[in-house]
Amino acid sequence: MSLDTRLAEIHAKQAKLDQMQDQIMNGGNGLGGSGGMDARVTRLEGRIDKIGDELSGVKVNLATLTERVAHLPSKGFIITGLLTSLAVITALIAFADKLQALVS
Repeated sequence: MSLDTRLAEIHAKQAKLDQMQDQIMNGGNGLGGSGGMDARVTRLEGRIDKIGDELSGVKVNLATLTERVAHLPSKGFIITGLLTSLAVITALIAFADKLQALVS
């Protein structure tokens, strides 16, 4: 195979590659797809920006909820309060007669 023949084959393959690249950039897979690659990329970039904005809103809401949950009473505090209230009510019932005599 001569050098000229080989060079012609390389140029033909390069032209075919250029044609395929143009098809991909301008119409998808070359099967009659519509819209160019640039338009689709621009649309996707816009959507990603919108998702980023929404994600920052979610982060703020998560921080707010985390702060609110930090101020909720714990199980231990609730049980302690309940047992203390129960002890006071039991003491009032047990010493009701003595308290009534003390008041009257």
